[in-house]
Amino acid sequence: MVVLKRLVAPTEGVRHEQRETRAEVDGQELGSGTLLVAEARLSWLDGSGMGFSLEYPTIGLHAISRDVGAYPQEHLYVMVNGKLPGES
Repeated sequence: MVVLKRLVAPTEGVRHEQRETRAEVDGQELGSGTLLVAEARLSWLDGSGMGFSLEYPTIGLHAISRDVGAYPQEHLYVMVNGKLPGES
């Protein structure tokens, strides 16, 4: 289970903002929201301000996948070092 928390969207160092982005973590669909790529972190927030934020040192691997044979649509793949909030 992924625990989302109330976040304030980063305002400093934001390099890209992608609205209407679906998030999925370990097969759990989180809905549609805004993905923010900033200098120090990657954040995703839904319309109510709930989301997650990852500092780059916690991201062990990231890739853009365009292989729709492996997953039904193009996506950003992010592997996190450690456990997500809510995991034991």
